[in-house]
This record gives sequence, C-alpha cells and structure tokens, in this order.
Amino acid sequence: MRIVIDMQGAQTGSRHRGIGRYTMALALAMVRNGTDHEFILALNGLFPDTIDAIRNAFDGLLPQENIKIWHSVGPVHAFDPSNDLRKDVAELIREEFIASLKPDIVHITSLMEGFGDNAVHSIRRAPFGAPCAVTFYDLIPLIQSEVYLKPNPDFERLYREKIAHLNKADLMLAISESSRQEALDHLEFSDCQVVNISAAVDDIFQPNVYSEKQTVILNSKYRVSKPYFMYSGATDDRKNHLGLISAYAQLPILFRHKYQLVLVGGLPDDHRYRFEQHIVKCGLTLSDVVITGRVTDDELVQFYNQCSLYIFASQHEGFGLPVLEAMSCGAPAIGANTTSIPEVIGFKEALFDPYSEQAIAEKIVEVINNPELYQAIREHGPVQARNFSWDISARRTLRAFEDWKAKSTVEIIPGDADRRAWLYNALARNFNTMADTEIKRIAQSIALHTPSPTRQLFVDVSEMVQRDSRTGVQRVVRSILRELIANPPIGYAVEPVYATDTEFGYRYARQYTQQFLGQTISGEPDPIIDFSQGDIFLGLDMQHRVQPHQATFYRHLRREGIKVYFVVYDLLPVLRPEFFPEGTFADHERWLKLAKDLDGFLCISRTVADELKAWLKEHVEDRPRPLSIEWFHIGADLENSNPTIGMPADADVVLSHIANSPSFLQVGTLEPRKGQYQTLKAFERLWAEDIDVVLVIVGKRGWNVDVLASELQMHPMAGSKLFWLDGISDEYLEKVYAASDCLIASSEGEGFGLPLIEAAQHGMPLIARKLPVFQEVAGSNAFYFEGLDVDSLANALRAWLSLFQRSEHPSSKALPWLTWAESAAQLQSRIIT
Repeated sequence: MRIVIDMQGAQTGSRHRGIGRYTMALALAMVRNGTDHEFILALNGLFPDTIDAIRNAFDGLLPQENIKIWHSVGPVHAFDPSNDLRKDVAELIREEFIASLKPDIVHITSLMEGFGDNAVHSIRRAPFGAPCAVTFYDLIPLIQSEVYLKPNPDFERLYREKIAHLNKADLMLAISESSRQEALDHLEFSDCQVVNISAAVDDIFQPNVYSEKQTVILNSKYRVSKPYFMYSGATDDRKNHLGLISAYAQLPILFRHKYQLVLVGGLPDDHRYRFEQHIVKCGLTLSDVVITGRVTDDELVQFYNQCSLYIFASQHEGFGLPVLEAMSCGAPAIGANTTSIPEVIGFKEALFDPYSEQAIAEKIVEVINNPELYQAIREHGPVQARNFSWDISARRTLRAFEDWKAKSTVEIIPGDADRRAWLYNALARNFNTMADTEIKRIAQSIALHTPSPTRQLFVDVSEMVQRDSRTGVQRVVRSILRELIANPPIGYAVEPVYATDTEFGYRYARQYTQQFLGQTISGEPDPIIDFSQGDIFLGLDMQHRVQPHQATFYRHLRREGIKVYFVVYDLLPVLRPEFFPEGTFADHERWLKLAKDLDGFLCISRTVADELKAWLKEHVEDRPRPLSIEWFHIGADLENSNPTIGMPADADVVLSHIANSPSFLQVGTLEPRKGQYQTLKAFERLWAEDIDVVLVIVGKRGWNVDVLASELQMHPMAGSKLFWLDGISDEYLEKVYAASDCLIASSEGEGFGLPLIEAAQHGMPLIARKLPVFQEVAGSNAFYFEGLDVDSLANALRAWLSLFQRSEHPSSKALPWLTWAESAAQLQSRIIT
C-alpha cells in the first residue's frame, strides 16, 4: 500500500505536547514495521521551522524524497474571520496535493488543529481521494460542551466544523478503548470503523540513576527542597490541577512538611497566575507547591525518576501519556478512576475519584503509609508499561489499513490535468473577492509543489558571473559546466545560477550562459529561480563571500526537498594557512562549515575527501543527518575545456628556445605553496654546473611572491634558459607542453594536480613531490622527490637526468586520465541515483 501520513500533528503547537509525541512516535514505528508498504509524509509548508526536525527524525528510515511539502498562503487560522478565504483555498490545495500522491490511504495524525495556528485539514471536499483514517484522541469538548463549547461560541462553531469533517472519515484509530467507545457513542461510525490502536511512550522514559550533583542541579533550578509528589501535563481545567492542589492542602501537616507538590510542564501566564492564586487561597505557599514551567525532556525524565509519588488527577483523558511515562521510569503512580486512565494504570488499588479532593488526599495518605502497597504499585508500573509499545500500535494501525483496503472498493484518482482543472475551478469562486497580489501568491504556492516532468540541476557559477579569474578552479568550472549543458542528466535541465552577498536566494544566469555558449545576449534581466522538490543544487563554483551569505537559502532548499552539494577543490587554506593571504583561513573555514547546511561535498580527489572527513570530524559538530562526502577526478582534455586562445608576438622565439634544449615545465599560479622558488634555486645549481637545461614557469602572478617575481624578471638567464610566461592562453600552453621535455610538480599542497595529467597526455615524463594526492593521480608513472631544501630538488633533477639519458626514467604514457565528459559523468553519478 502507499500510505500518506499527514504530519501536521507534529508541526503545530501540539508538537510540544502529547499529540506531537504520539504523532512522531507512531509514524516512526509505522515506517519501521511497514516494510511491505510505501510511506509518504505530507508536511505543511506554513510551518517551515518544523520541517528539518521531521526530516532528521526519519533520515535513514525513509528516503528524503518521500517527505513532501505542500504550500498555501497564510495566515489561515480559523479564529480570525479575515482568514476564511485563505483557509478555504488552503483546504482545496491540500486535498488536491494529497490526491496527486495517489495514496491507497491517507492518515491524518491530528484533525483538531488550526484554531489558532496555520494547520489545514478537511475531508472529502474534493470529489476524489483515497480512504481517510484519523487518529482519534478524544471528544472532550463535545462531551463537556457546557465547559468547552457553550462559553466559547467561536470555538464551538469551528469545533463542530471539525466534527463534520471527522464524520466523513473512513476509519478511526482510537488511542484507547475508552476513546474508541467515545467515538461509537457520539459519532456516526460503525463498530468495524473504529479500531483501538492504543499508545506508548518514547524510549527515553525509563528508570535511571542520578548522581548527587545532578540532583542538586535540578532541584536548585526549580526550587525543589525536599521529597516531592509530582503531576505533569497540559493545564486546561479537566487536568484538575486545582483539585490536586486542594487535595494536597488537605493532607496531614506532617505530610506537607515532608513532601512538596511539584507541577511539571509549560503553561500560559494566566494559568500560572490562577494556580498561584489558588495555592494562596488554600493556605499554602509557593514553596509548598512548585510550578516549574517548561522543562527539557531529560529534566522531565529525571523528575519522574526521583519523585516520591506520581499523581495523575486528570478527570478525562483520551489515553493519559504522562502517567505511562511516569510508570515507565519506575515512579509509583496513582491516578483517576475515569475514562482511559484505569486501562493505562492497570492496578485497581492505585485509583481514586478525581472529582473528590478528599478521595485524592486519602489515596495519597493510604499509599504513603502502606509500604507494601507503595512497593506493589512501584513494581507494577514498569511491568504494566511493557504492555504498551509503539511497534504494537503501529502493527495494529497497519493491520487496520490492510483490512480496510481488502474490503473496500478502489477509488480512482483522476490524472494530473483533471485534478488540477478541478482545483482551478474550485479556487475561481474565491478569486473574485481577492486582490491580484493574493491570487499571485496562491499561484506561486501551488507551483512550489507542482510536479515538473523535468527536474532542474542548478549549477552555481557565482564567481564566473562576477569575474573569470582564469585559475585552475575556473578551468574546472568551465569544463564541467560545458559538459553538463551538452549532456544533462536524464530527466534534468541544467540551469547555471548565481547569487550575490546582498540578495537572498539565486537567479538564473541566463545572460552569462548565453555569453558562455556564444549566443546572442538577450539583455533581459536574470529571473529569480523557481524550484521544486526533486531538484538538485550543485555548488560547482567556490565563492567565499557569497555562499556563506546564502546559508539560510540552502537550508530553505533542503526543507523543500532539494539536495544541496558543494564541490571541494582543496583544504589548503585551513591546513596550510601560512601559504595564503591574511583572511583566507577564516574565509575558507567559514565556507567549509557550510557543511551543516548541505547534503554533501564532492571532492576532486580521494585525498581531499579523506582530509575533509578528518577536518570536519574535528571542527564541525555532529549533524542531525549524515553528510555525504564523495570524490571524483577532474578531466584533462584541453580542447573540451572551453580553452582560451591567443599567441603573443614572441611565441615562436620562446618555443624555439624550449624545444632546442632539455626543458622542464612548471605550471601553476605563482604563489608560495607552488614551490617555484625552490625550483628556481635548484636550476641555478644546475646552471652553475653548466648543465644545459631550460626552466619554463607558466602561471599568472599570485600573492606574496614579490621577491620571486622580481628575480624571474631580472634573472641573468631570463630569455635564454629561464622563461616566465605570465597568464598565457590555453592555446599557447598547449604548444609549451608539446615543446617541453619534463613536467616538474614541486607544489607543497594540491587538491588534484591537473598539470600532471595534461603533461602525461603529451607523453611528458613527470617529476613530482611525494604528496599523497600526486601519488593518487600519477601512481607509479612519475619520479618522486622529498624535501623542501634546494639540494633535495637539485639532487632529484640530477638523478632524473641520469635516468633520462639511459632511458630508464618513469614513463607517464600509462597514466590514466579522464575526459571532461567522463569527469562530468562521474560527478553526476555521485549526486543522482
């Protein structure tokens, strides 16, 4: 079966209460136990801050693609009549969206939402749709209408509207036998339509031992000064906090001197005020009765574990999760003898009449004064709690779905065009009274979750749009981009995009792309990108300033189901900061720490991937979802890298000098880590020995190389045995490769080492520093040297020349390399499965 679970019960304010816990725990258990079924979670995009937590909770259990976001225009909360049109529109959008998922059954985890928040539910407003099951908690407002409905006519109108929707459901999933009976007694359902699936508690609720220090910290934080009786839960009237406070006031004075009453949990300010007023009215002090306010889950577990007695005085429950939580932690628990509470506690002697303050007080005294009864209740709790499990509840739920499907007729859901036509016609009646801007927002919302036959692969080229620095990174970006555009992944359209550090989000790089492909530039402004679930964002270009500024946007994309990957070229600015200008370390560190906002990194070598894993382990805290770290190798066929062209006037003369003597070539921007200074000084040793060799350095001037640049320009061998070719075209570089005899790679750190590949393509032998990445790229096809001093490299050159003269030097002809097409395909395979 394809089961769609509406997860709004874990998105509204209910996520902080029992309904939220129930929603998450049951859904997780259903996915764990329903391996024969397909699950899709439907989330409301009007609660963006809740989406990450749900995605994280299901990561590893459910493909992220199975978590779908639907959108509408808010606010839609029902208490404000000005929201009525938007609420109506949102209900229609939601029903069409869920139908588009083609479910066999839809499970609404909490229908009674949306009074004061942006939850949206309806059943059977569309003339199509799958069977609908609803988790049924209780009918307390209906049963106690004199308390909840009559004094609140606005709430009554909305609540009865919800009941009307509830009566259209096909299946009710009651959380207790008591709530099941409520549904049969008060709603329009037959016996076979209401199933008791029960409930359970999270695994965190279990017995635990706490140190004296932990106890002191908790007690000091919440003003607990002695052993205590405890109650926890929501604070509406039926929870009977006032009755419990009154019962505590009736206890013998020795009991009140020995025990505090601690009310645990968040509550509105007006409720706190009312409770405090009642405490004083009962002749008690605020140290007798402690109101903690909101506590963490860990603190709640500790309170349960350390209470002397847990008292669940609620008068009406659909289930009663707090008392089961307390019992699971080993707390001796007593509770009301009404509704579902007896079936949860399962111990008759632990029950009392919650409507009688005297009965509550008497039961407390009876249990505390009877050690045998107290111990029996304490021992019974964990045993009884084991009868409740989310796996049991999940299996009951799935069995109910399977049984319903087996005996129900299949409902045909119309195709996309027919459903969407119905939606537009249904919405049209609202548009006459809505502003054009509102209608536009609605259309944009629908577009966000409208499936597209072609997904988009966004390729970030922000640096290239601003300037093409003609560095090695830019060569990779140009080459991969050209291949992706020429051979897009099946089912995807490749869209170059860019961002700035002044605007939130990205724009299509239409004008840049037209220029890049040699097309006529239209001059039209670049539009803001449209995206939908299933798209992929690839940070192919690296932009230290722009990309950290867009971290919030990447989080937004990931919430919407768009995977975000960045390419990592190297970690040198953080591993070897001494080689880079001031500020580069901080920029690169901030860029790498985007890891928390990404799905993965794609490194240009295995070496970089290993370095990145080690660095992230030390510098980035654990993420809720695993970070993918993959690697690929970059290509090396220059003709397919969008090469630059152009030859200087003296090119023929230079090439002649290079070709007429043993010539060594070094390629890379002039910068300290590249090792050009060590290379120059080593060649000066050879020239001093009258060894006839030529050194050619190709690379534009970088940073912190003023001394080196001056020496290259003013060197006595410049123009005869020494050539510095500053920022030459790819066309010229090709000819230099062809004329040279050997490549020197003396860099102290690289992410890949593309010149090794390019030289090997020309059959050039290789001399390389023994770096892990050079060994990864060149393997046994290079001559390696170690050491940073001049003699180390000079000796290596002499040794290589000796081998070269005997034709015994390592050959690079067997060195494997990829074309840019193969490199792009390798990259695609890492992000598209």
